[in-house]
Amino acid sequence: MNYRHGFHAGNFADLFKHAVLLNFLRALRESAQPLQVVDSHAGAGQYDLSDPTFSRSKEAEAGIGYLLGGDVPQSLIPLSDYVWAKNRAAGFKTRIGLYPGSPLLVLDHLTAEGSYMGCELRKDDYERLRATVMPRGKARHTDGYEAAVEMAEPDKDFFLLIDPPFEQFEDYERINLCLRDVLKKQPTAKALVWLPLKDLETFDRFLRHMECELLEDQTGEGGPDIAVAELRLRPLTNPLKMNGCALVTVNAPASVVEAMRDIADDLAQVFAEPGGKASVWTLD
Repeated sequence: MNYRHGFHAGNFADLFKHAVLLNFLRALRESAQPLQVVDSHAGAGQYDLSDPTFSRSKEAEAGIGYLLGGDVPQSLIPLSDYVWAKNRAAGFKTRIGLYPGSPLLVLDHLTAEGSYMGCELRKDDYERLRATVMPRGKARHTDGYEAAVEMAEPDKDFFLLIDPPFEQFEDYERINLCLRDVLKKQPTAKALVWLPLKDLETFDRFLRHMECELLEDQTGEGGPDIAVAELRLRPLTNPLKMNGCALVTVNAPASVVEAMRDIADDLAQVFAEPGGKASVWTLD
């Protein structure tokens, strides 16, 4: 699967991830410790929706464009307001001409004491990312899984975003190994993981592996709090299509999990076909 961020900027999956991310960041602003954010697969940072390289899929038109063309559900208003604000500041008064990715969203909601590091292996996207985030944040042309483990520190409130392109099946395994190693260094670390939903077996296998790596091997006070949200646009009967997406949170505040439930339900109401659905549960 090729899920280069720019090809899908502003689609339904971006809306799900970014609406939950916005809630996550707002909840973490209440922490007394400075927030350190690592974005393992940051992409380019923001996307010009008029660029034919990215706009030919028309996913933004069917996603953020479609959403903002009607009555925006309550749970998605904070994200829609943010996207509109970024566009108006860029000179787009009546249409969405750019879509801000997670790097910009994070930087715009960090306190002055917080820090952001975006990792990206594609050289062209890394150069765009670097230009987008500096000087407020940092960018590294490096493996994001390895960088996340390296940067996890016990004296900071650590928040990890993982949204790989899934061009290789090993991404599913590397996500869990990365989370395991980060939590060994910083047991209170928080994370938000995005995954595509194509077939149920692949997703179930990922969750079984997560349970083994993060829950079953834990001793003492137990493992992290893990919440899972599925947004299915249609039944998972055709594994050649992206039939939806999932988010997994680690050590998220209860308010974030509740907001994720509302966001998933609202997006299913707007975008799901017959047979689609949203569900949120805890992994234990």
